[in-house]
Amino acid sequence: MRIISGKKRGATLIAPKGQITRPTADRTREMIFNVLNGGRHGEVLEAPLVVDAFAGSGAMGLEAWSRGAKRVIMIDHDRLARSAITANIQKLNASEACGAVDRDLSKPMTWPFGAAGLLFLDPPWRRSADEADLSEIALEQLVEAKAVLPEAFAVIEYDVRFPPHPPTGWAIVDTRKAGRAGVMFLRYQSN
Repeated sequence: MRIISGKKRGATLIAPKGQITRPTADRTREMIFNVLNGGRHGEVLEAPLVVDAFAGSGAMGLEAWSRGAKRVIMIDHDRLARSAITANIQKLNASEACGAVDRDLSKPMTWPFGAAGLLFLDPPWRRSADEADLSEIALEQLVEAKAVLPEAFAVIEYDVRFPPHPPTGWAIVDTRKAGRAGVMFLRYQSN
């Protein structure tokens, strides 16, 4: 796992110990950032805050920071994942702009970090269509916590067999496929 582009291009990242996380493949990450940098959806990396939810190693958030994002909050409820994120932030000398926080994104939360204009969500993949869609729940909780700007952009990774169901207020603007991974791009349309 490495940073693909930007000021820290080529830097390797530390993955969390254990089997709890599933890192985003470099090729998938590159495809996502090609879509984001294409200009079709505006200058989403210029958002005042980027949130990397279910961050694992923090690769998505750190890639955004390397490409110019000003501030990045990486969320993971797993202690080992937060340790890896913190180690990666230190390794890249990104502590002034990046941070790792513990939040259970399936429950109401406090959010003192300001509102995000870009959110990455890569929750544990569902094993059946009947299983809860954690990306939907997390987006609802983040909106409720006032952590999302009007017109914010969200990117969800998921198992192509079980696509997510965006919550009310989120419109699908693009979808892509990268092997077993699906990627859904959403725009928030607050009332």
